[in-house]
Amino acid sequence: MSRANMFLIGSIVSLVMPAPLWSAAEEPGDSESVAAEEREATSKMIEADLSRWKLWSDGAREHELKLESKPVLRWTNPGIGRVYGDVYIWTRNGRPEAVMSFYKGWQPKYDFTAEMHSLSLTEISAERDGVLVWRPQQAGITLNIVPDAPKPAESAARRLQQMRELAGRFSARLVDRRVKREGERQELRLLTQPLYRYRSTDGELIDGSLFGIVLGTDPEVFLLLEAHQSGDSRSWQYGLARMNIDPIAVTYNDKEVWRVEKAPYPGPIDSPYRVVSQFRSAP
Repeated sequence: MSRANMFLIGSIVSLVMPAPLWSAAEEPGDSESVAAEEREATSKMIEADLSRWKLWSDGAREHELKLESKPVLRWTNPGIGRVYGDVYIWTRNGRPEAVMSFYKGWQPKYDFTAEMHSLSLTEISAERDGVLVWRPQQAGITLNIVPDAPKPAESAARRLQQMRELAGRFSARLVDRRVKREGERQELRLLTQPLYRYRSTDGELIDGSLFGIVLGTDPEVFLLLEAHQSGDSRSWQYGLARMNIDPIAVTYNDKEVWRVEKAPYPGPIDSPYRVVSQFRSAP
């Protein structure tokens, strides 16, 4: 999740409130109740906002992307505060083309936010209430051959096992600049269960999974693993997408394979990664 819109508040809170971020006067049961109410209210805000979005996978807008009706992940990040988010994906012919993490901070307070990344291999565009808010005109990710990977198996069950084994070879770290300007290194954690499994109804894609690499349960990196077939040849390919403005590095078998530096906030409209936080549909 992006840090820019809460750097100052988060820094102050972390210095003066090392204990839970809600009031010390609350009983544990009360804080659990507050968290449940805020979690439910956040999900309702997100569900209400989804109908305002339309995404397409080409400049001519001939192919509208399909919103998957349920979130692939519901997350929180206690290290930041009382913040809750849901992750949704848009697909074309079964393959995820865009991912968005919608979230709301209750303490410290900040606006209802949409954080988005293109997973497409071509251009896409997005409108909210008929207003263009995002139009990356290049591929959102690059697919690379997974080094030293076995040939994708024939059975779906075995391919899932392979994907989980390959995902476990990736690790990621975030240079978190929320508290210290020089940055604090955070080792991220892989969610070993895929968030979304898919196959395309056309082309060479025979299987794929979207994995989350998280802090708390907050996704900071998305990893795609896909089995592709070209003629008689099969191979595993991977792609990576950021979900944080701060620098991130990813290694595979302890060798760095991907790095991104600090991103602009909110980012240009044509960037594959963008954060839009001026929505005020939340109280």
